[in-house]
Amino acid sequence: MIKTICCGLIFQRSGRDSDEKTKAINRKMTRIDNMNKKSLSILCVFCALALTSAVHSISVGTAPGVLDVGEVKPGKDYTFTFYLTTNSKTDLLVSLAYIKIHADIYDKEQRGRYTFIPSEASQEDIAGWIEIPRSSLLLTPSNVKLINMENGGVVRAYGTVDVVLHIPQNAEPGYHAGAINLSPQVPTTGGGGTGVVTFGVTRFVFVLRVAGNAVRKGDIMTLYGIRLGENKAKVTAIFKNTGTCTLEAWVDSLRLFDKFGNLTAELQTANREYVKPGQIAELGAYWSGDNVKPGTYRAEARVSYLTGYATIDARVEIPATIKVEKMEAIQIETGGIPWMTILLIIIALVLIWYYMRG
Repeated sequence: MIKTICCGLIFQRSGRDSDEKTKAINRKMTRIDNMNKKSLSILCVFCALALTSAVHSISVGTAPGVLDVGEVKPGKDYTFTFYLTTNSKTDLLVSLAYIKIHADIYDKEQRGRYTFIPSEASQEDIAGWIEIPRSSLLLTPSNVKLINMENGGVVRAYGTVDVVLHIPQNAEPGYHAGAINLSPQVPTTGGGGTGVVTFGVTRFVFVLRVAGNAVRKGDIMTLYGIRLGENKAKVTAIFKNTGTCTLEAWVDSLRLFDKFGNLTAELQTANREYVKPGQIAELGAYWSGDNVKPGTYRAEARVSYLTGYATIDARVEIPATIKVEKMEAIQIETGGIPWMTILLIIIALVLIWYYMRG
């Protein structure tokens, strides 16, 4: 009996000792886990700070942002200047190139800082008029100059850009607009990395007016339809530019009605074209669906050219037979090597391979 009680006390004590050791181990593991979490949090903070400090945001712009060159005459050359600005503390290499102006300039008249009247503007390509004698400039903070602008402001100029305009003898009259794109980069020094650099760039815009009577106008001469498939047809508007300025034109709306006057289909624009004065262009619209049936329909068509539009109400026939649209021939560049020479080389290689194999 005494032995049994002693054994029970020994087992109870051993159990208590085991529980206390387990609790001590758990407390120690908890402290280690908390230390690891703190260390991980500190490491994450340091990484975030390192990444933030390695990202540089640099802005590059121009002064002025938009320049009104004024009226120019065909056959003459003109030069204008603008300045490059930046917040960079290190050298920057900036490449310059002409770029087509965005179409939204034709949305609204401007008669403030500069004058641009869309209804008297030409959309002809003026890329060939532009010459930039120095198409790359190194912007150095130590070479900053203070420039007094015509509007009374003062800018810190990091670089000066000269642009030469060669106005051709056959330049279309009216307002023209263009832009100079800026492509900055940090020069490679061969040393360690400088981190991530992000650029905010504002391109330079210029406007001018070529002397003469500028007219934006066009007419739809006729419509015709073709069938492209069992469930697809195309209606084409023959559009003529009757003005003196190049227009960007497209079928803005084309609706077909059956013989009872019910709306049958509203077609989708197929293409946009730049149409020169006196030129004729084919502007199409597609009809797709299960209801593309042959027959004669009444068509209401409208061709838009940004600052105006032309309309026509005419009969158009959708034929039953399918016609394949003309495909432009694909030219394969061979680097000036005749096809016969290439064929002989291939034959020679095959013969050599066959001989070596045998």
